[in-house]
Amino acid sequence: MLFTNLLTRLTLGLFRFVIVDEGTCQIITRFGRYAKTLRPGLRAYFSVWGVFGQIHSFSYTHPYKLEIINTTVLDMKEIVFDYPQERVISRDNVQFEIDAIVYFKIVDPKKALFSVDDYVMALRNTVQSILRAEIGEHTLEDCYSNRLHISEALTREADLVATQWGIDVIRLEIQEFDMGHFAEQLIRQKDQEIEKRQEILHAEGLMEAKIREAEGIKKAEILIAEGKRMAAESEAAAIKIRAEAEAEADKLKSEAEAYGFQIVAEVFANNPDVLERYLAFHTAEIISHNLAEGQSTKLFLPSCVNDLLKSFLIGNEVVKDKQV
Repeated sequence: MLFTNLLTRLTLGLFRFVIVDEGTCQIITRFGRYAKTLRPGLRAYFSVWGVFGQIHSFSYTHPYKLEIINTTVLDMKEIVFDYPQERVISRDNVQFEIDAIVYFKIVDPKKALFSVDDYVMALRNTVQSILRAEIGEHTLEDCYSNRLHISEALTREADLVATQWGIDVIRLEIQEFDMGHFAEQLIRQKDQEIEKRQEILHAEGLMEAKIREAEGIKKAEILIAEGKRMAAESEAAAIKIRAEAEAEADKLKSEAEAYGFQIVAEVFANNPDVLERYLAFHTAEIISHNLAEGQSTKLFLPSCVNDLLKSFLIGNEVVKDKQV
């Protein structure tokens, strides 16, 4: 103070020097009109012993004490305004009290001092009006569940109004709800709703379990039937393959026998003396054997020889047909 007074006297009072603290500012007026804003630091302004400029003195409501004070220093720091409890009515006609906190700061000192009489009271009344209007559009349950959303909406609305006063509303937060005797009734109602929801969820869970169990049994039966069907199809296919294999084997066997008989017939047809010698030798062997055993001397040809002769005859006819 002595240093600034000394500087002022050195200029013969034409200029006045002041030291402005960090986070604050001071307003200079000339003939009742705004002249300039003094920012933090050592500042000087044209004064001529207070005739052409003086530091503006103003009154406002202190945001913490809620008392009206007179000062020349304007606080530019962020202010936390603990808003007093406000009684509001929700859309479902429930009355309760609400606590809120407003975070704001002055960004334009000229507007804050000359656009409104008391910027703190103006902001308080604005918040009061916005709180009542916004809460009135929601039910009590919405206020509890959507507190953050409501706080964001309140912040936007309050900032829109306070901007014209050079104030930036940073946040407007709802702290708590005080419902008094209505709280017990609400708690009982909530407990009943929670119990009812739990019963519904339990019943839905049992129903879902039964449905899944029935679906599991149905799927199991389908899989078993499908397995049986596939097994029957596999067995039928195996039988078919086995029958086809046996038929093919019989066919090949018959063809082989027929081919063998054909070859023998061709041999006998081309060499008749071979057949005569075979018959003579075979007949003599049988007669000799029968005489040695003391049996009858009658001659009987075996059935296989008869079949063989028939085959020879048939083969001989086939060969003759081919030669013709």
